[in-house]
Amino acid sequence: MCAMMKQSQMWTYMFVIFFTLQSQCNACEWLGRYKMISSESLTLLSQMGSEHPVGNVRFPGALYKLIGKAKVEDQVRFLALTFGHIIHLMDDREHMNSVKWNHKTIDNFLSVLHRQSSELKECVSQYHKSSHKESYEIRINRHFRDLMKILKKKEYSAQGWEQIRRAVRSHLNRMDIIASHLKTLLRY
Repeated sequence: MCAMMKQSQMWTYMFVIFFTLQSQCNACEWLGRYKMISSESLTLLSQMGSEHPVGNVRFPGALYKLIGKAKVEDQVRFLALTFGHIIHLMDDREHMNSVKWNHKTIDNFLSVLHRQSSELKECVSQYHKSSHKESYEIRINRHFRDLMKILKKKEYSAQGWEQIRRAVRSHLNRMDIIASHLKTLLRY
């Protein structure tokens, strides 16, 4: 009787493990298509570009290096968080009067970002929620607050928006690297 119970428990545990792994894989399987979708967002972002001379915006390269070495779930959370910030930053039409970007291109760009963000959030939901705020969350939140301050300081000028567009492009390029790394870790 005891041996049968142990065998039954073993099969139950194996089923739970298999089901858990299967559900994590299904939620994040879109990472296999991430590069294609990301390429679309980078193309749209390039189409919005202008001829305004711009200065450089400080980029959190050290933060991206840190995330590159983090656990898979932290990398996925970081991508989702960063997409949320980019969407919030770029979805500010009331202050875009100074730029001559095509509004349909902006809408398409934001649509692609929303798609990526929602897919990532679905993937994040498969992981346990962290009991505390990670240092990368604090640092990326601060970085995007600084980008908003730059935009406000430049009074939402075309030059200010161009700086933001270039910063977003840098983020998307670095996020591609993280997603490619995740894809190999998760074998998609």
